[in-house]
Amino acid sequence: MKIKLPLTLLATGMPLAISTAVLAQTVTSAPSAETAKRGTEIANMVNDNDSGFVDYKTTGNMTIKRPGGATADRSFQMYTLESPNTGDKRLVVFETPRDLAGFVSLTYNNPGAPDDQWIFLPALNRVKRLASRDKTGSFGGSEFSYEDIATWELSSYTYAFIKDQPCGEPATTCHTIANFPKYQYSGYSKLVETIDPRIWQPRKIVYFDKAGRELKRLDFYDYKQYQGKYWRPDRIVMTNLRDNSVSEIKWSSYAFKTGLKESDLTDSRMAFWSR
Repeated sequence: MKIKLPLTLLATGMPLAISTAVLAQTVTSAPSAETAKRGTEIANMVNDNDSGFVDYKTTGNMTIKRPGGATADRSFQMYTLESPNTGDKRLVVFETPRDLAGFVSLTYNNPGAPDDQWIFLPALNRVKRLASRDKTGSFGGSEFSYEDIATWELSSYTYAFIKDQPCGEPATTCHTIANFPKYQYSGYSKLVETIDPRIWQPRKIVYFDKAGRELKRLDFYDYKQYQGKYWRPDRIVMTNLRDNSVSEIKWSSYAFKTGLKESDLTDSRMAFWSR
């Protein structure tokens, strides 16, 4: 699964009503061999069903809403290159607002290890490499962190099955699993993900902080299929469960197999992308 801007509501269906207390109790204890095995099998199915896309680009329009009513808008282009052996690469170029225009982020996903991340600051004409501890910071002033915008890699987590339950219209059975980060300096103790097996993509991810408390929830809506195989959402919504701030991204103009190359996504090329 590569979209995890890269995990409950179905786009067309009823809510997935999971008890917070049940989830918290389930994922804080060490998983049994059986639940670990089934959780890993489900994660492998997600990975297998999204492999082979090569590369894709998309346009994101983000709206940030604060509890007091303040709002802010951002727009950006996102480019993702599949690298099965070394981890995927993702580059984001902001276009608006004016004070963010030309800001570029570049992420190399390192399976089982902290990601390599850089940002280009157009006002200073300078590339800055982010330290591992910096990646919990806000991405573009939103509820997404730098860690959240990286692609998801199967080997970067261990897994535990939590439960199956009916979801959607027409009804199917969705799988809920816990993802436990293996890499140092993750901002999360676990991610609890609900997966729709009709598309093998997430419908919801709940992020837990280091103390095991719910921190954020990401909901995925309006999936569409591309290239006859790859499912991508038209809209995702990240909600801060502490203060109810919301960051919504509407995706458009998906394009696959665009010819993106490894040499396009390097820190030395970030100034080029900023133009």
